[in-house]
Amino acid sequence: MNEKVYEKYAWILLFAIGVIFLVSAVPHTLGINTDPETVERIIGMTLNELKDSNPGFFDLHIFYFRFGGLSDLGFAFFITAISLTAYRKGEKWAWYALWFLPAYFMGSAAITMSIESSLSLLLPLTMFVILSLLGLLLPYRKFFPNKANLKA
Repeated sequence: MNEKVYEKYAWILLFAIGVIFLVSAVPHTLGINTDPETVERIIGMTLNELKDSNPGFFDLHIFYFRFGGLSDLGFAFFITAISLTAYRKGEKWAWYALWFLPAYFMGSAAITMSIESSLSLLLPLTMFVILSLLGLLLPYRKFFPNKANLKA
């Protein structure tokens, strides 16, 4: 089968998303908030003010924040592993499984827009939706070849 370059290397887009996710999940897993301004906009106070006024709620916030980072690590591992192996080889199950990516990012954008008045996270989420859709749609013929090409 004569693959086009964009069909052959589209997996790199999905792999890159996984690596970006992996790198960004590490600080969250360690409890390091890389965007405290978002939390401040939502709760109306700084994290230090929250810690002083309600230490139990602050601990709950850190627990969920770190747990979310751990979840992101696992998610990133599966994205990178699937894109590097089965998706790269053209296995259909991997194409179906990785449709979770644009759905995940669109869901994240919807949650962000419903909670936060500032749309600071909307641009990166939109870029991840576009990149994941490109990574899935560019090699479509690799996963679903024309019947005429199969006979040749």
